[in-house]
Amino acid sequence: MRYGVPYKGSKNAIAEWIIKNLPKADTFVDLFFGGGAVTHVALLSGKYERFVINDIDGRLPKLFLECVYGKHTVDNHSEWVSRSEFHAKKESDAYIALIWSFGNNGIDYIYGADIEDMKHAYHKAVYFDDLDALKPYGYNLTRSHEKSVYGRYLEYQRQIKRQTQGAMLEVVSRQVEVERLQSLQSLQSLQSLQSLQKDYQDVVIPDNAVVYCDPPYANANCGKYDGFDSDRFHEWARGQHNIFISEYSMPDDFVRVASIEKQVLSSAKGNSNKAIEGLYTNRQTWESMTDIQRDYYRTQNFEQPTIFDFMQYSKGGD
Repeated sequence: MRYGVPYKGSKNAIAEWIIKNLPKADTFVDLFFGGGAVTHVALLSGKYERFVINDIDGRLPKLFLECVYGKHTVDNHSEWVSRSEFHAKKESDAYIALIWSFGNNGIDYIYGADIEDMKHAYHKAVYFDDLDALKPYGYNLTRSHEKSVYGRYLEYQRQIKRQTQGAMLEVVSRQVEVERLQSLQSLQSLQSLQSLQKDYQDVVIPDNAVVYCDPPYANANCGKYDGFDSDRFHEWARGQHNIFISEYSMPDDFVRVASIEKQVLSSAKGNSNKAIEGLYTNRQTWESMTDIQRDYYRTQNFEQPTIFDFMQYSKGGD
């Protein structure tokens, strides 16, 4: 299952693992919301009653909530967004920034200038059954009887594959992304969710909350978080209660309570490499845990515990 909204740097692949290794609490606080994959899993887990989501890029929590309330569906997004419109609106519209950008990076337009017109022609064929738009590019398709956009997409892909001996005209990858947004409607009403756009230090943490942080990786290209002060974050994190942080490494006075191997994409050549992601807590949180909680984390055996175990850990191992 895909969680959250399409987002470069999303924790989608390990979101379930993260939530499985966080303790139960009244409130789940996600201070660096990003694409919301971890919050999405937290909402589905049943471990928390209330949620606080925060990101300095206020577009992201807003887009998540828009999806929950049904604003973004395949049926109401048949429009074409041009390169000029993308660059004019990407800073204010998270839907356009993420769905119409290359690799969901929110920066670069999804299609190269040399193929943009052809992509637009295929968009017209799939969304509006305008087959004439493709003829200048050598594609002579037979009109589909499919009623749905996705049905027409699949039918025209089959026809193109036959005509071009296997070559595909993959131009509506957005379809999958919008369907992913549409799936968030299943979360339904979220009166228990508070959305914020603040510096992480300015968020008021409720009592009996678990605080999850996914800050920009230290010594890495931070993108929109360029200039992020990791030392400032570490100093702040040392004084928090029940805090857990996703990182590759942390200062020595933090405790790594769990780790997982994951695939990461090399920005230089697009190659996939393996890295170890850690889930860290501060010394204060570690020392406040029960012996059962600490023993659980020490085992590093994350497949065995059940929901019942987590309930026990959250109650101090009664």
